[in-house]
Amino acid sequence: MADLVIRGGKIIDPKNHFFGIADIFIEDGKVIEISNFSSTSTKQELNAEGKIVIPGIIDMHTHMRTLFGHPHAQRMVALAGVCTAFDLAGPIDNILDSIEKSGAGINMAILEAASYPQSLSTNRPEKSQRIEFIRQCLEKGALGIKLLGGHFPMDVDISQAFIEDCSEESAWVAWHVGNTLHGSNIKGLRDAVDAAAKHFLHIAHVNSYCRAQISDEISEALEAIELLKRSPNLFSESYLSDLNGTRLIIENGVPLSKVTITCLRKKGYEPTYEGMKKCILDGEVGVLKDNGIVGELVSGSEGVEYWESVGTKVAGSFSVNPSASRFLLATARRNNGTFVVDSFSTDGGCYPRNVIVEKGLLLVKFGALSLPEFVVKSSLNAANALGLPNKGHLGIGADADITVLDLEKEKAFATVTNGEVIMKDGRVFGKGTRLICDERGKDYLSKRKIPFSIAERISLQRIENRFIPYKKKILTPKGDCLCLELYVSFSASYWSDFLLSKDIMRRGRCF
Repeated sequence: MADLVIRGGKIIDPKNHFFGIADIFIEDGKVIEISNFSSTSTKQELNAEGKIVIPGIIDMHTHMRTLFGHPHAQRMVALAGVCTAFDLAGPIDNILDSIEKSGAGINMAILEAASYPQSLSTNRPEKSQRIEFIRQCLEKGALGIKLLGGHFPMDVDISQAFIEDCSEESAWVAWHVGNTLHGSNIKGLRDAVDAAAKHFLHIAHVNSYCRAQISDEISEALEAIELLKRSPNLFSESYLSDLNGTRLIIENGVPLSKVTITCLRKKGYEPTYEGMKKCILDGEVGVLKDNGIVGELVSGSEGVEYWESVGTKVAGSFSVNPSASRFLLATARRNNGTFVVDSFSTDGGCYPRNVIVEKGLLLVKFGALSLPEFVVKSSLNAANALGLPNKGHLGIGADADITVLDLEKEKAFATVTNGEVIMKDGRVFGKGTRLICDERGKDYLSKRKIPFSIAERISLQRIENRFIPYKKKILTPKGDCLCLELYVSFSASYWSDFLLSKDIMRRGRCF
């Protein structure tokens, strides 16, 4: 007897080239059968008739901490249809300690932030100090580290050394680009690409470096695309929200984060206590506040009052991401049809911008992506990169991580993780958390009695062997026949010319 059947949904599974209506039978957290004519009995049924059923969404950039915000990040990503969240910054101790009260049944992988003075004792650590830090993170269950150059910059040579050390240790390394010479912008991205050389590097939220700080946003996006095309060793993601995320902490009269300083100046405010206060009062930045159920952004007098009540030690969001650059980065392809920016992300979790489904399905409706391509960017590419061969698809034996979409409403209808329905129709049922680590973290997590899955160690060959979207005729949700080669042929330059000629989506909130 199966534990669960997902009945009557339209399945989109690019890896296995399956596109059609069928029932999915699940037992012991695995897919055991896909059929329209099965006699298998089940304990539970999830009606997905009229819905789209896809491999579970993997958000490749989230923040799941409870510091500077609230304890509802897991709940928020589950509501958004996310089965697996990749936390980029930790702190891992804070996240692991919060699981008992904050767990919502999702999977989570973690990178620990390498930054001074938060986790490093010096801004120029010696090799022995870097290696010790990397190994401690791996032994606690992290997959690797993240460099917070945009917020807390280090010299380029130190960031480069961390990349080389992670390569030696077979550890994942991500970089919010920025250094002591160039900030979180297209110049910082150039430096990061050069620093990585031929080593693996995860470029965090590429869209953040295309905000018209150096040139216009379209030129910056096109340059970013070309940099990534020339560097197959780089994994990258971009998010679709206009909102960023940063800390609104003021120390000694100025913002602690370099990103916050840049955002205030871009909005026309002084990077001071009074400048931040006025920015909040004017509604140009939202302050992250716990409403008891989820995190929400508040501004105006309410925002100022809350910001001051916590001594400014809180996070927030500015609307700083232009639509045109977000669009170009989300849809850019290499000549062989693989995506230049590998995955969708949100940089969300605790921030209320978990919009892979809402914004991604708008791209599908617009015609910039097909549904199978949406799956590639929201699940399959991430699973391949993380070394999770049983995720990102719905083949027999695959992990039963499944997202059910309401295409008409552009929302997640249900989230199924490890065979359990953790969210349905806006209600969260899941508990606990399953960590994703490599074999070096299993002993520590076992001692803490935290469930875990083992990922394969980072492999440059796996990163560079990108999935090529299926290029044959398939059926759309309306039953129309289309050829995905049509989508692959639309280059970044095509869309940039289109955006310029139509003068649409340049700075608005169209998607």
